[in-house]
Amino acid sequence: MPDRSLHAPLLAPSAPPPQWQRDRLRLALAGREFLLRRDQDMEALWESLGAEGFGEDERMPYWAEIWPASLLLAAWLWKRRDEVAGRRCLDIGCGMGLSALAGAACAPLLFLIGRRLGGTACGLFAGAALAGSLYHADVSQQVRLYALFGFFFLGATLFLLRALSGGHRRDWLMVGWFGAAAFYTSYLAAGFLAFAALATGLTLAWPEGDEAPPRRRTLAGLAVACSLILVAFAPWWLATSGLRQYLLGAGAPHLAPLGASLEAAFAAFASHYAAFLGRPAYPWLLAGPALAGLVLGLADPSRRRGAVLVGLLFACAFGLAWGRATTAHHFQVRYVLPCLFAALLAAGLGVSVLLARLPVRRAAHVLALLLGLGLAAPNIPAAPFFYRRDDSRLKTLAAALDEAAAPRAALMLWRESDPWTRPYFEAFTRWYLPGRFLPSLPYGGPDGRAAREALVLVPTGGDASARPLPEAATPVASLAGVAVYRLPLVNAAPILPPAAFSAGFRPDTAFGEMAASRNLRATGEGLVLADRGRAGEATYVFTPLPGQTVALASLAMDARITDYPDDDTPTGRAFVLVGPDADSLIPYDPAAPPPPASSLTVRLILSPGFEREPVAVTRLEARLTVSGDPGLPGAEAAERLVRLAANTPVAPCPAGTAYPGQYVLDPSGNVCPWTLALSPGRPAVLGNAGQEVFSPEGVTLAGNPGGATLALGGASVPLPLAGPACLRAFLEPGGEGEAVLAPLYTAAGFDPGAADAGVTAVRLQNDPALSCPDAKPCFAAYAATTGYPAKSLELTWFPRLFGDAEGKNGAVAEVALGDGEYRLLDAFLSTQSGRWDGLGVARRASLDLGGFTGTVRVRFRLTGDGVQLWSTPQYPMAVRLALDTRGLPALELPPGTTPLGVSCPGPCRATLGFDGP
Repeated sequence: MPDRSLHAPLLAPSAPPPQWQRDRLRLALAGREFLLRRDQDMEALWESLGAEGFGEDERMPYWAEIWPASLLLAAWLWKRRDEVAGRRCLDIGCGMGLSALAGAACAPLLFLIGRRLGGTACGLFAGAALAGSLYHADVSQQVRLYALFGFFFLGATLFLLRALSGGHRRDWLMVGWFGAAAFYTSYLAAGFLAFAALATGLTLAWPEGDEAPPRRRTLAGLAVACSLILVAFAPWWLATSGLRQYLLGAGAPHLAPLGASLEAAFAAFASHYAAFLGRPAYPWLLAGPALAGLVLGLADPSRRRGAVLVGLLFACAFGLAWGRATTAHHFQVRYVLPCLFAALLAAGLGVSVLLARLPVRRAAHVLALLLGLGLAAPNIPAAPFFYRRDDSRLKTLAAALDEAAAPRAALMLWRESDPWTRPYFEAFTRWYLPGRFLPSLPYGGPDGRAAREALVLVPTGGDASARPLPEAATPVASLAGVAVYRLPLVNAAPILPPAAFSAGFRPDTAFGEMAASRNLRATGEGLVLADRGRAGEATYVFTPLPGQTVALASLAMDARITDYPDDDTPTGRAFVLVGPDADSLIPYDPAAPPPPASSLTVRLILSPGFEREPVAVTRLEARLTVSGDPGLPGAEAAERLVRLAANTPVAPCPAGTAYPGQYVLDPSGNVCPWTLALSPGRPAVLGNAGQEVFSPEGVTLAGNPGGATLALGGASVPLPLAGPACLRAFLEPGGEGEAVLAPLYTAAGFDPGAADAGVTAVRLQNDPALSCPDAKPCFAAYAATTGYPAKSLELTWFPRLFGDAEGKNGAVAEVALGDGEYRLLDAFLSTQSGRWDGLGVARRASLDLGGFTGTVRVRFRLTGDGVQLWSTPQYPMAVRLALDTRGLPALELPPGTTPLGVSCPGPCRATLGFDGP
């Protein structure tokens, strides 16, 4: 009797979804209860991750969420545990495995279609060319439905051709099944219905031969297949009736020129990086052979029918995509994937015609296969960047930007060009440069941006008629189809013009003349929200010369709010607040402008409303009235220097002088250093170009401070912190700090002296890891001593072990406070899997220290013959102590210059102030 429990719901229908309670989640599953812990939610972690938190393949911290599919999979495996026990299983992960399988299956399907339309040589050429296409490889690597769409489209086409020539019912049923599946992957599968109708009409008017099936059977088969497609797809169509117009209506694109769409599509087909590399000849690398093959196929009577079908296939697939997707867009060409199949079939027809004259059929087939692979030759320069993500052009560009960026630099895109579209640009910045160009503002939160110097990216394929770069822009680098320029902005707020200020939101004015911004990006045409789910703002500050006052005479703004279909009134809006300073802002009222003052602040706010509608501001024009006579000389250059001095601190900054926490220019307009690393015996000078005393943000220590002393002017500040050379610390006066033990086990970074005495683990010669000699139990330990109260300890470590059958291998992390005994912090024991487990997987543990002062020791015990402890820049092991540094006195810098020095018993380095974003 069948087991009814196998058909019962996996999860109780009435059970509420598991909810995180702060940082913990109780999960009842498979008859057990699991207690899970995380540091923060996924979005908060992504925002807080710095460059050190990103490994080679790290992107968003998806591991911080429990995905519903994983719950279903776990429940399914538990329910069928007897069936899967001891059997080999295929893990397709998050869907990329399924996409890869579908993409790989497209090549043999295309071969079968090509053999049917133009002979074996045509099929071999088309299948080989598809297997070597980076465009198709990219589609098959993505956790999306593009590869599945292509697979089902090809399957439906193959069975349609079989049904039209043989008339078998099973072929028509397979047409319906594949067609319905294609519809579930993309609405653009409607192009297949058009092709099926046209191909059937062509077959009825132009029979393939004397053995063609009766017309009535062909029409009945088409009707059955189309009905099956519509019936199978109807549940989804009806279920999404309320969402379909909402989702598709607002995103309906402008119809791109046909020529531009074809050029973009064939550029991507020839080499996926063609537009990225800026080579206009690439589209013809496939369009030329496809066009020539189509002509040759039409000229050959035996292949004329196949050529007509290939032409119809291309027209149906491209026509629908051209009308519904922006096919001129670098990324939207994925919607015309069936057009790649048609183009390769067309080129294969030409190859088949030319090779038909060879007397040896096997030689013709081998040559067709080689020619198909040769068509993928333009992909060779870009191939490493698909399969070696750590050596990609984007990561190289990110490294160049990071090296060239000034402290708190803004990052701007000068003009639009494929593939540097705005969403992709934002994602690139957050993936490869986390937190680098979005530093914190004192009042703006972690997503604020301070306007300072800027790096301007100019895509090489941009609009040649666009306005030129500012005269001050100097070239820095040229990589990945992008030229990088430095734009030295002389002020965080614009130098006040004599009559009016107008912001057209070009990249130089949209960010360069802001005092600050939050959640905004410039598009070249306007300011829009970077994250449409949150509000954004831009702040402008106008400061006249000493002795003058400024008043707002008028203000005009143009905003564009895109409401969704069926919405009566858009909820998004844009408005302006004005006032003499940031603390006195009121809504702008033309009838009651703010009175004249020594400064004017204008804050533009973009709100998406509760409907989260796109909001863009395309013009902001403020007319200002300045009163008072500053007595400026008449020369324009001299006037500019005086205005510069009035709006930005200017001071000499000789070598060894830093201005922590301030934006200061030298008399030539160059930015003075913000930070300076100190070491014993190498004093430095700190400058304060302002008129008031200010306090730097904190002190950063590296190396072994051993109880360092900081000498600031005539004051001596002890820093009660000691540890090995792998210690790093940040101390904030009157606030919270942290100390981090971060040893490295690479050949260049390994320091045996950093470990505590008595360590018995040894470094592996070929791997950045510690292990036990002769398979004997061993340990490694590290210690730090703090005079500041330690509130908590957090451990991130990377143990790796071989899951031996006997379960003897294991790694244990322990903590001891002062002279106390070690206690368990975390353990990674044998999984008995018969393979290596754990590499690249971070294990985290924490412990409440309750304000402990003294020595904190962390020990790692390794047992067994297959246990390793890893620590590399990609997998950085770290022991973090959260410190209460309220006992550290405020470090004040008076106007002028102050000598600074540091003394340490051991080698150390210290940095005062802002150490970069």
